[in-house]
Amino acid sequence: MRPYKASKYSDEILLDLVNSRDDRAAFTEIYHRYWQILLDAAYQRLKSREASEEIVQEIFVNFFLRRHEVEVKSNLEAWLKTALKYKVYNVYRSQQLHQKHLEGIMRETHSSPLPPDEAMSIKELKERILSVTDKLPDKCREVFILSRIEHLSQQEIAIRLNISVNTVKKHITKAIRILKTEFKENHFDLLLLILFFNVFK
Repeated sequence: MRPYKASKYSDEILLDLVNSRDDRAAFTEIYHRYWQILLDAAYQRLKSREASEEIVQEIFVNFFLRRHEVEVKSNLEAWLKTALKYKVYNVYRSQQLHQKHLEGIMRETHSSPLPPDEAMSIKELKERILSVTDKLPDKCREVFILSRIEHLSQQEIAIRLNISVNTVKKHITKAIRILKTEFKENHFDLLLLILFFNVFK
Protein backbone atom coordinates (compact mmCIF):
# COMPACT_ATOMS: atom_id res chain seq x y z
CA MET A 1 0.00 0.00 0.00
CA ARG A 2 1.31 3.44 -0.95
CA PRO A 3 1.98 5.96 1.85
CA TYR A 4 -1.05 8.06 2.76
CA LYS A 5 -1.99 10.84 5.14
CA ALA A 6 -4.24 9.24 7.76
CA SER A 7 -5.60 12.56 9.00
CA LYS A 8 -7.49 12.99 5.72
CA TYR A 9 -9.56 9.85 6.24
CA SER A 10 -12.91 9.50 7.99
CA ASP A 11 -13.33 7.47 11.17
CA GLU A 12 -15.09 4.74 9.20
CA ILE A 13 -12.18 4.31 6.78
CA LEU A 14 -9.59 4.43 9.57
CA LEU A 15 -11.52 1.83 11.54
CA ASP A 16 -11.71 -0.43 8.50
CA LEU A 17 -7.96 -0.07 7.95
CA VAL A 18 -7.29 -0.98 11.58
CA ASN A 19 -9.66 -3.97 11.51
CA SER A 20 -8.75 -5.41 8.14
CA ARG A 21 -5.09 -4.51 7.75
CA ASP A 22 -3.79 -3.86 11.29
CA ASP A 23 -2.83 -0.43 9.97
CA ARG A 24 -0.76 1.32 12.64
CA ALA A 25 -0.95 4.72 11.01
CA ALA A 26 -4.74 4.48 11.06
CA PHE A 27 -4.76 3.47 14.72
CA THR A 28 -2.33 6.26 15.62
CA GLU A 29 -4.60 8.78 13.90
CA ILE A 30 -7.63 7.53 15.85
CA TYR A 31 -5.56 7.74 19.03
CA HIS A 32 -4.52 11.36 18.41
CA ARG A 33 -7.97 12.31 17.16
CA TYR A 34 -9.80 11.22 20.30
CA TRP A 35 -7.23 11.11 23.13
CA GLN A 36 -7.78 14.67 24.33
CA ILE A 37 -11.55 14.50 23.87
CA LEU A 38 -11.79 11.40 26.06
CA LEU A 39 -9.28 12.75 28.57
CA ASP A 40 -11.28 15.97 29.03
CA ALA A 41 -14.52 14.01 29.42
CA ALA A 42 -12.93 11.68 31.99
CA TYR A 43 -11.38 14.53 33.97
CA GLN A 44 -14.71 16.36 34.06
CA ARG A 45 -16.13 13.39 35.96
CA LEU A 46 -13.18 12.13 38.01
CA LYS A 47 -11.32 15.40 38.76
CA SER A 48 -8.07 13.44 38.68
CA ARG A 49 -5.72 13.74 35.73
CA GLU A 50 -3.80 10.62 36.71
CA ALA A 51 -6.96 8.48 36.94
CA SER A 52 -8.33 10.01 33.73
CA GLU A 53 -5.15 9.31 31.77
CA GLU A 54 -5.10 5.76 33.09
CA ILE A 55 -8.62 4.85 31.97
CA VAL A 56 -8.25 6.56 28.57
CA GLN A 57 -5.03 4.63 28.01
CA GLU A 58 -6.86 1.42 28.95
CA ILE A 59 -9.61 2.18 26.43
CA PHE A 60 -7.13 2.52 23.56
CA VAL A 61 -5.12 -0.53 24.63
CA ASN A 62 -8.29 -2.64 24.79
CA PHE A 63 -9.46 -1.19 21.49
CA PHE A 64 -6.22 -2.20 19.80
CA LEU A 65 -6.11 -5.67 21.36
CA ARG A 66 -9.73 -6.31 20.34
CA ARG A 67 -9.54 -4.51 16.99
CA HIS A 68 -10.73 -7.59 15.05
CA GLU A 69 -13.72 -8.03 17.37
CA VAL A 70 -14.88 -4.44 17.78
CA GLU A 71 -18.29 -3.74 16.26
CA VAL A 72 -19.00 -0.04 15.95
CA LYS A 73 -22.74 0.16 15.31
CA SER A 74 -23.15 3.95 15.31
CA ASN A 75 -19.89 5.88 15.02
CA LEU A 76 -16.42 5.56 16.48
CA GLU A 77 -16.63 8.61 18.74
CA ALA A 78 -19.88 7.37 20.28
CA TRP A 79 -18.34 3.92 20.78
CA LEU A 80 -15.28 5.36 22.52
CA LYS A 81 -17.40 7.61 24.74
CA THR A 82 -19.56 4.64 25.71
CA ALA A 83 -16.42 2.71 26.64
CA LEU A 84 -15.33 5.71 28.70
CA LYS A 85 -18.69 5.84 30.46
CA TYR A 86 -18.30 2.24 31.62
CA LYS A 87 -14.71 2.85 32.72
CA VAL A 88 -15.76 5.87 34.79
CA TYR A 89 -18.62 3.86 36.29
CA ASN A 90 -16.19 1.13 37.33
CA VAL A 91 -13.94 3.73 38.99
CA TYR A 92 -16.91 5.15 40.92
CA ARG A 93 -18.02 1.67 41.92
CA SER A 94 -14.53 0.72 43.08
CA GLN A 95 -14.25 3.92 45.15
CA GLN A 96 -17.67 3.36 46.73
CA LEU A 97 -16.87 -0.24 47.66
CA HIS A 98 -13.51 0.89 49.08
CA GLN A 99 -15.20 3.63 51.11
CA LYS A 100 -17.85 1.21 52.42
CA HIS A 101 -15.10 -1.20 53.45
CA LEU A 102 -13.27 1.55 55.34
CA GLU A 103 -16.48 2.74 56.99
CA GLY A 104 -17.15 -0.82 58.09
CA ILE A 105 -13.70 -1.14 59.62
CA MET A 106 -14.11 2.19 61.40
CA ARG A 107 -17.53 1.18 62.77
CA GLU A 108 -16.08 -2.08 64.03
CA THR A 109 -13.21 -0.17 65.62
CA HIS A 110 -15.59 2.11 67.53
CA SER A 111 -18.21 -0.51 68.42
CA SER A 112 -15.82 -3.36 69.21
CA PRO A 113 -12.64 -2.03 70.83
CA LEU A 114 -9.58 -4.21 70.60
CA PRO A 115 -9.03 -6.34 73.73
CA PRO A 116 -6.41 -4.80 76.07
CA ASP A 117 -4.27 -7.93 75.94
CA GLU A 118 -4.19 -7.95 72.13
CA ALA A 119 -3.57 -4.33 71.17
CA MET A 120 -3.14 -0.80 72.38
CA SER A 121 -6.23 1.32 72.84
CA ILE A 122 -6.84 3.91 70.14
CA LYS A 123 -5.94 6.66 72.59
CA GLU A 124 -2.60 5.04 73.36
CA LEU A 125 -1.98 4.46 69.69
CA LYS A 126 -2.63 8.11 68.87
CA GLU A 127 -0.29 9.22 71.66
CA ARG A 128 2.40 6.87 70.43
CA ILE A 129 2.09 8.13 66.87
CA LEU A 130 2.59 11.70 68.08
CA SER A 131 5.54 10.58 70.17
CA VAL A 132 7.20 8.79 67.27
CA THR A 133 6.51 11.73 64.96
CA ASP A 134 8.49 13.97 67.33
CA LYS A 135 11.49 11.69 66.80
CA LEU A 136 11.53 12.12 63.02
CA PRO A 137 14.30 14.25 61.45
CA ASP A 138 13.26 17.91 61.33
CA LYS A 139 12.56 18.22 57.59
CA CYS A 140 11.01 14.77 57.46
CA ARG A 141 8.67 15.66 60.35
CA GLU A 142 7.76 18.99 58.76
CA VAL A 143 6.83 17.35 55.45
CA PHE A 144 4.91 14.58 57.20
CA ILE A 145 2.84 17.04 59.25
CA LEU A 146 2.04 19.17 56.20
CA SER A 147 0.98 16.05 54.33
CA ARG A 148 -0.91 14.03 56.92
CA ILE A 149 -2.14 16.68 59.36
CA GLU A 150 -2.56 19.81 57.24
CA HIS A 151 -3.48 17.71 54.19
CA LEU A 152 -1.45 19.68 51.66
CA SER A 153 -0.71 18.08 48.31
CA GLN A 154 2.85 17.09 47.47
CA GLN A 155 3.03 19.96 44.99
CA GLU A 156 1.84 22.45 47.64
CA ILE A 157 4.41 21.16 50.13
CA ALA A 158 7.19 21.43 47.54
CA ILE A 159 6.29 25.06 46.84
CA ARG A 160 6.00 25.99 50.52
CA LEU A 161 9.33 24.42 51.51
CA ASN A 162 11.12 25.25 48.25
CA ILE A 163 12.04 21.63 47.56
CA SER A 164 11.24 19.24 44.72
CA VAL A 165 8.15 17.03 44.65
CA ASN A 166 10.49 14.04 44.52
CA THR A 167 12.12 15.18 47.79
CA VAL A 168 8.68 15.52 49.36
CA LYS A 169 7.87 11.94 48.34
CA LYS A 170 11.15 10.70 49.84
CA HIS A 171 10.46 12.41 53.19
CA ILE A 172 6.92 10.98 53.37
CA THR A 173 8.18 7.51 52.47
CA LYS A 174 10.90 7.76 55.13
CA ALA A 175 8.42 8.91 57.79
CA ILE A 176 6.02 6.07 57.01
CA ARG A 177 8.87 3.56 57.03
CA ILE A 178 9.96 4.73 60.49
CA LEU A 179 6.39 4.60 61.79
CA LYS A 180 5.85 1.19 60.22
CA THR A 181 8.94 -0.15 61.99
CA GLU A 182 7.73 1.31 65.28
CA PHE A 183 4.29 -0.27 64.96
CA LYS A 184 5.13 -3.52 63.21
CA GLU A 185 3.87 -5.56 66.16
CA ASN A 186 0.87 -3.40 66.93
CA HIS A 187 -1.75 -3.72 64.19
CA PHE A 188 -0.21 -1.60 61.47
CA ASP A 189 -3.46 -1.76 59.48
CA LEU A 190 -5.08 0.42 62.12
CA LEU A 191 -2.17 2.84 61.89
CA LEU A 192 -2.74 3.14 58.15
CA LEU A 193 -6.35 4.05 58.76
CA ILE A 194 -5.31 6.81 61.13
CA LEU A 195 -2.58 8.18 58.86
CA PHE A 196 -4.27 8.02 55.51
CA PHE A 197 -8.00 8.21 56.16
CA ASN A 198 -8.13 10.86 58.88
CA VAL A 199 -9.88 8.86 61.62
CA PHE A 200 -8.87 11.55 64.07
CA LYS A 201 -9.86 15.15 63.29
